[in-house]
Amino acid sequence: MEQATLTTDVIATLNLPAYPDLSDLVNAVEGKYGKRLVFEEGTVDNLGEGVTGQWIDTPSQGIVRYLRGARAWTAHVVLHELSHILLGHKGKPLDGLIAGSFFSGIGKRNGVSWMCRAVDVPLDEAEAAAENLAFGLARVLHATPVKEATKAERVFGL
Repeated sequence: MEQATLTTDVIATLNLPAYPDLSDLVNAVEGKYGKRLVFEEGTVDNLGEGVTGQWIDTPSQGIVRYLRGARAWTAHVVLHELSHILLGHKGKPLDGLIAGSFFSGIGKRNGVSWMCRAVDVPLDEAEAAAENLAFGLARVLHATPVKEATKAERVFGL
């Protein structure tokens, strides 16, 4: 499916209000996901070098970790992780992930049973789809009502 169509279709399933805020979006994602989401500021130590965000699927909740940065950047990282959830990118069991990766320090001993890693979709395709949906979600969150032009604006072409 073409990325633009996929993004549009996924956003349509959320039934968001006309001008949603982030809490509206999180509520809609939790409804689709079927679990509560917890947001945690991450560190290089618990995310890994070069990783900006992470979604961990546990039996009772989803954990979205993000590196803090500029506000718009941090919001995009969170939207990217929410996109993985919306796209159904359920992961393989932690034991099946690539050995020696930054995931290797996180185990079932911490109550984590799954991590985001698309099973049937190559990683680069899954990341591209999540990135496209994150930009689509950002457009929805930053949409503003179209105001009607005043008479002066119409007369002077403003």
